Amino acid sequence: MKTYRARKGLLLITALASSVAFGADTNRALEAWKEFAQQSGNPDHQKWVEEISKPEAIKLAEEWRNLRGYDAYDLMGKAQLPEELKPGLKITKDNISQYPWLKEYMVPEAYSQLTSSWGNIGEITIVPSNTYYMHKGYLAGTKELKEKGIEIKINDKGELVYPDGSYALLSGAGATSVPFLHPKNGLELNWSYVAHSVNTDTLNFEPIHFRACTSDSKLDAQYKADLWWWHYHNRQNVGPEGDVSGKEEFIEGGSIFFKEPFDIRGLAGVRQRYADNSKADDFKVFIPSLRRTRVMAGSDAQDPLASGLDITWDDWRANWGKTDINAFEYKLVGETFILTIPETGYVYDPGKLTDDECNFASLELELRPVWILDIIDKTGKYQYSKRRTWIDKEMYYMQYHTTWDPRGNVYRTWEDSRAFRPTEGDAQWRFAIVNNHTTKRTGGFFADAVWEDREERVTEEMFDIDLLRDYE
Repeated sequence: MKTYRARKGLLLITALASSVAFGADTNRALEAWKEFAQQSGNPDHQKWVEEISKPEAIKLAEEWRNLRGYDAYDLMGKAQLPEELKPGLKITKDNISQYPWLKEYMVPEAYSQLTSSWGNIGEITIVPSNTYYMHKGYLAGTKELKEKGIEIKINDKGELVYPDGSYALLSGAGATSVPFLHPKNGLELNWSYVAHSVNTDTLNFEPIHFRACTSDSKLDAQYKADLWWWHYHNRQNVGPEGDVSGKEEFIEGGSIFFKEPFDIRGLAGVRQRYADNSKADDFKVFIPSLRRTRVMAGSDAQDPLASGLDITWDDWRANWGKTDINAFEYKLVGETFILTIPETGYVYDPGKLTDDECNFASLELELRPVWILDIIDKTGKYQYSKRRTWIDKEMYYMQYHTTWDPRGNVYRTWEDSRAFRPTEGDAQWRFAIVNNHTTKRTGGFFADAVWEDREERVTEEMFDIDLLRDYE
């Protein structure tokens, strides 16, 4: 496996890795953010420092570091990184040529947006790397498997199973765990990413705003919807706890109800995933203009959520394509560090849109350690000939995502920022940038996450299309 190396020099926060002890009341990410917030004078940065300073956040970060055997700062401490790549650095189209090393730490499509006439990023600011981790239920589940010596495996069908052959994601600790903390191949990495799911038992957006812009930066399509997601088994993060009744064969489910514009109001969809790879997803959409519910096939998952959007039903959470070793090849092609948007949306937005809402006036980026996963279509019939995902080595979630069309051309890219709660280790989305490099259209979404009373607000009716159609 190729390991990508950087040039000479050390990142300022890497120096902290050798000078600041990882103790019970601090960590290296916190120390780096304290210094940076003091220098920036930005109240948002200080609020983030206050959040990651809470004892519960420090303890959870330390427990995950001990379980993994590393955190982001341990990995950065072993790398050779450019001396200029440090918190506070600002990059624009006017000075980008001064930093030739930048191409090594940005995906080409992201790098191009600094000078692009569409989907443009006006200014990038480097902020300190955070330390990320999953919620307490995943910590408990992963620890339990390790302590009991239960080794989750991948069977000859490419499914994730316990030693007795039963599906790991349907019961017990395996349903809420990282199956492969140190993946050795692409299929193991894929399953750890899949098991991450949405890193919360209940996802709740009320509302989520989708948008799409033309190549000349004019808003072309806008939608408002409510969106939900349920993790069905071994729930510990949000009630109801335990297993959801009636979902014995399903791993998880997502649903959406469109509220605006008026002409599609009431369009609703529910998609639930079987653990059995031979079973297609239970996927139904209610079409209000026809007053009919349509059962969707696997090919329908390649369609956009709504007209004009570059987010398909298979692109929920960047990739919700079904794991299928007969249709796809899964390859772990490398590991590296990349600059991506921090997950600070619980406290503040690390990106600011321009007035036209089609470009970013400014965007913060942090350095992340990642694996690179390629998912290659074997059939020649899928919308993407290849997906490449940069998967975070702490969070087991994507940091950047690129797809290629059947002809081998770069098609869509996805980069998002989540609302990560340091004290709980869970997350919901804040915004995503979804660009179509064929049509030169940019879009994505901004989501208003609901945190309180989710156990009352999100119920099983949201995952039954015959009930969801009467949501409002």
